[in-house]
Amino acid sequence: MTWAKLDDQFPEHPRISELSDKAFRTHVTGLCIAARRLTDGHLNAPDVRVILALARSRPKHLEELVGTGVWTRNGNGGYVIRDYLDYNPSAKQVKDRRKAEAERLKAYRERSTR
Repeated sequence: MTWAKLDDQFPEHPRISELSDKAFRTHVTGLCIAARRLTDGHLNAPDVRVILALARSRPKHLEELVGTGVWTRNGNGGYVIRDYLDYNPSAKQVKDRRKAEAERLKAYRERSTR
C-alpha cells in the first residue's frame, strides 16, 4: 500500500480553495490513483476514466483542474498532476523502500529461525 501525501495547508492553497467540490474530489482521487499505481503524477486516459467514475465527476471538472493549473494535459489523452513529486515519493523511491523492507524482513525471519 502506498499513501498520497497532502500538506496540512492543502485545502487553503489558492489553486485548491477555488475548486468546486467535484473538481476537488476529482483531484484527490487522481492523487490516490497516481500514488497507488506509482505513476509519478502522470495519469493516462484509462486512469482518467476510472477517476471520473470514482469521483462521480464529469469532463468539465477535468477542464476546471486544467484551468486552475492543478493538472496539465499530457498530449496523449491524459494529464499530469502539478507538483506531485514535490509532496509524494517517486515510484523509484517507493520501489526501493519496498525492496529494502522485504530484505529487512527476510533477514529478520532468517535470524528468527536459527
